[in-house]
Amino acid sequence: MRERIEKQVLHPYLRQYIVSPVIDEDKILILVSILDKIELSPREKDTFIIAIMLMQVALDTHDLVSVKLTDESSMKVRQLTVLAGDYYSGLYYKYLAGIGDIRMIRQLSESVKNINEHKVFVYHKDPNSIEGLMNSMKVIEFSLFGALLEYGGATYWKELISNLLLVKRLHSEMKQFKEKGRSFVFDALEKIIFAKKTQEKSTEQKNHLLSVCERYIEYAESIIEKEIHKFPQINTCLKQRMQKVLSVQHSGAKTLAEEGY
Repeated sequence: MRERIEKQVLHPYLRQYIVSPVIDEDKILILVSILDKIELSPREKDTFIIAIMLMQVALDTHDLVSVKLTDESSMKVRQLTVLAGDYYSGLYYKYLAGIGDIRMIRQLSESVKNINEHKVFVYHKDPNSIEGLMNSMKVIEFSLFGALLEYGGATYWKELISNLLLVKRLHSEMKQFKEKGRSFVFDALEKIIFAKKTQEKSTEQKNHLLSVCERYIEYAESIIEKEIHKFPQINTCLKQRMQKVLSVQHSGAKTLAEEGY
């Protein structure tokens, strides 16, 4: 399935100028696992998986658009990144139109709207609480999958999948913050926690931000561990992957000082 999606998104011209999109295999596995429990034809299942992953790639690509332009080359990359996101969105609509399922199209369109609204909220309106920020991140990560669960009458998966996706995203944000000193989530966290924004955060401030993020990861993990036991029918691949995601936090939670930053 990954190869089929890559075949759609790896446009030769775009690859010369922008970073090739990352196809999240965990998300494909989640979609396959959900659709295993929904009565649809093999063609419909394949179409939904490819369409949802194309929209995920489109959303992720638009997130890469830089607002800071330093030269003409940067402007070209920015324009091509926007066009690439639009191109992937177009492929998404093409796939969905092929099966003509109006109800699914509407539910996915609503989920995309929710994702964009919460991204704007985090980017520009500054969440006034950490809880509000984490709720927005959960909406951003889960909405496409929530639309599929709603469509298939399988909303009992919600707590498990939404918290799994949140944990994955927060791990990714922590990694980026440690490597680059900033990230989408940590920029928002900084605004909430520290009243005065500084150009350079102290190691103590950075470690405090990391510890806050770790607490939310641990809370989400506790929900995942509780929910897993409610689903004895979860396929082995998904269960193993969940256990691997959960093990990341326990083996890798270190402060910046411990890691030598």
